[in-house]
Amino acid sequence: MLEKNDNMGDCGVKTKAVVFPEANKFEIIEVPLREMGPRDMLVETLVTAISPGTERWILFGKHLGTKFPCIPGYQRIGIVKKCGEEVKAFKVGDIVYGGGYEGGYSNVVPMWGAHIGLSVNDWTAYRFLSSSLPDQFELEALSYGIVASVATRGIRFCNVKEGEKILVIGAGFIGICAAQLALRKGAKPVLLEKDPERVAFAKKLGFNAFNVDEEDLDEKLRKYAPEGFDVLYDTAGHAKTTNRMVRHMKYQGIILLQSQYFDLERCALDLDQIKIRELTMRTTCGIRDEDWLETINYIKNRYIQINPLITHRLNYTDALEGYKMLSAGKPFNLGIIFYWSEADNI
Repeated sequence: MLEKNDNMGDCGVKTKAVVFPEANKFEIIEVPLREMGPRDMLVETLVTAISPGTERWILFGKHLGTKFPCIPGYQRIGIVKKCGEEVKAFKVGDIVYGGGYEGGYSNVVPMWGAHIGLSVNDWTAYRFLSSSLPDQFELEALSYGIVASVATRGIRFCNVKEGEKILVIGAGFIGICAAQLALRKGAKPVLLEKDPERVAFAKKLGFNAFNVDEEDLDEKLRKYAPEGFDVLYDTAGHAKTTNRMVRHMKYQGIILLQSQYFDLERCALDLDQIKIRELTMRTTCGIRDEDWLETINYIKNRYIQINPLITHRLNYTDALEGYKMLSAGKPFNLGIIFYWSEADNI
């Protein structure tokens, strides 16, 4: 994973990383690490997880602020290998979440740089997970801590209550996590999805799920929620579908917009229909510390089941196969994780 490079100046260390050199292209190359400072930690990656929504948009060059060449990813678990003299909150051997590549000393920029073998970052870039290595089951589940936290934040913003009916657009990672959390609160979620394989996957997990193209969809939704849905939770960003589902909303219900909305010409919502029903519109972007802490507790206590959502586990040397699947959407994939430690090859 590491090799010395006498031409790299004071640092002299390079490490493997997944890089998008340009839109719709991906490769594994070596990138330089900067010199450690007194506040820095050297962290070796154990596992990283693809964010199937954000990283796809970055790969396609559509995510706001995307620059190439870049190292993608923001879900990373590693082990502390070295601490600077001013680092007091962590010690060698701690298992931490976060960190990644920092730009400014090569032509490669971070977006946000998680898929990398080693990193040097200020200690505040990391969140503490454990003082010892979790077993494989928990390590995999915790790797999706940030994406799951997005769902935690969304359900909180919707103020979901017992008995409420929640219509979730998109049976992807966030949508399924949100449905799990809604169930946890005693609500009744329904997943709506265009991809028939995702519909089948959600049903296999035990959820009520419908294909948006079903001829009798409106009839089925009215039968499930004759008085209308309390919450419309959008993770797909397809305005035509969102507008159609607004007509199934209860008077003074809540709409949460939690997708990516890049296509300004096609993502316009019918505000008149929203106004007629006096719906409250809410949005979230990213997560906060309280979302993270709450979600990690959910994962550790198995309130959120992450492992059934992981469809592919790859060694980092096969990471490009993961991005081929992400780009093409085939074969069916949802959660894709990479193992980086040479001792953890699978």
